[in-house]
Amino acid sequence: MIDLSLIVFGKNNDIKQDKNVEIIYTSETQKIGEIVNNSKGKYVAFIKEEDNISKDYLETVLKKTKQEFDCCFINYEILYKYKNNIKPSTTESELKTIKPYYGEYIWSFIFKKEKLLKVLENTKKVGFDKRIDDIFQTTTSIGKIIYFHNPKAKNIIKKFPYTDIKREIKLDNIIYVGIGCSGKFNGYVSWVRNIGKCFGKKYKIGLMYKEMTEESIEEFSQYFTCIKLLNDTNYICDRLCTTYSDYFYPKNIIPLERNYMFIHGNMSDFKNARKYYDNIYTDYVAVSKVSEEKAKGYFPTDKIYHIINPIKINDRIKPHLKLTSAFKYSDVKRPDRVELMAKILNELDIPFTWNVFTDSKENTCESNGLIFRKRTSNPIPYINDSDYFVHLSDSEAMPYCVMEALATNTKVVVTPLEAYDELGLVNNKNAIIIPFDYFKKENEEKLKKIILKMYKEKEKEVNYYIDERLWSGYKDVFK
Repeated sequence: MIDLSLIVFGKNNDIKQDKNVEIIYTSETQKIGEIVNNSKGKYVAFIKEEDNISKDYLETVLKKTKQEFDCCFINYEILYKYKNNIKPSTTESELKTIKPYYGEYIWSFIFKKEKLLKVLENTKKVGFDKRIDDIFQTTTSIGKIIYFHNPKAKNIIKKFPYTDIKREIKLDNIIYVGIGCSGKFNGYVSWVRNIGKCFGKKYKIGLMYKEMTEESIEEFSQYFTCIKLLNDTNYICDRLCTTYSDYFYPKNIIPLERNYMFIHGNMSDFKNARKYYDNIYTDYVAVSKVSEEKAKGYFPTDKIYHIINPIKINDRIKPHLKLTSAFKYSDVKRPDRVELMAKILNELDIPFTWNVFTDSKENTCESNGLIFRKRTSNPIPYINDSDYFVHLSDSEAMPYCVMEALATNTKVVVTPLEAYDELGLVNNKNAIIIPFDYFKKENEEKLKKIILKMYKEKEKEVNYYIDERLWSGYKDVFK
């Protein structure tokens, strides 16, 4: 029985004849399924004419075919024009777990013929990735480098799942955040943000991610070229920076000069961390001296040094919005309008603190900025420290809290009550008066514009003079 069918795309003069090997020369015009089906070997392997193989390629592969396996990964080198002999940084133990997913190199595997035909058939029915684990259950590897791939060689048979369909992108620098920086709140977001502020314009940096929120992509695009990691692309870079949360970065990111792993962990992390024995980085960089000391022993090198993270705050940062309200908790005072405005402030990403003094702590609005406090007999210190005093009730005889705000020259945001006419409040002059119907769902955009106006004009000064003649009638009350 033939041990191996070697399918060659084009011609390859490095192949020696062997009685246990069937050599099949083919081209991309032939259907791969038919070629495999008509082959005589128990196992099938592939060679591309532009690539090179080691002198002992056949000897090594034939020795492996004496074993029983579904697929065998062949370790290889990639002959990039930028720099030769790039070896995948993978240990023998890891190689044994590799299975041929979509976009992998066809020549990086030896397949049991019957298993490969089953994959090809199931690919047509249910899709490749869904059944691969069920079919290739027994995997192994050849750790020795016996294949040398030329990534610029012509693509072959793109319809076949294992064919090289990888395009190639060359970058100067890559920061790979993997799954550790999805855009949610964590230290990596601050780390990436400040690297961008300090170095994004000075160096060409690509920020590579697997998943990230649209808001984060929009923000980071100010500093980096944001790139979503794709399986069908090889990313060649001079330098790679990543974090220890994704110790084994994707194999289709190939750093040519240096690759840095930044260690953000602290003592509690390392107590529960696995120890790494795969030395795949040129540099292990801790983010503090204490992190450097604690990290030793957990990574496959003692040559760990530290660099303090960069921090840069823009020269002009708008401070957060400070609001105060005080009212008895009732339907007339309309706490629902307070919560609606707080909700919109969150949606507009306006940082704010809103102290609401009332006799109830009911807060159905999910907001870090809205704080319901116990009633106080003297809210004036809070009012005096606020950008605006907000009062959104349906009815008032004379709102004393608004008068107190005016007395401290605190700007006010109110609804259009008749009492404010008596106090001389004029919309957009010495007050922001919000019409009642702006709180309706259909007018939410109008309410947003007013809230944005509040934020934009928070530093604007308004000097409000209260004429004492307003209460001159009290001279006849007391005797």
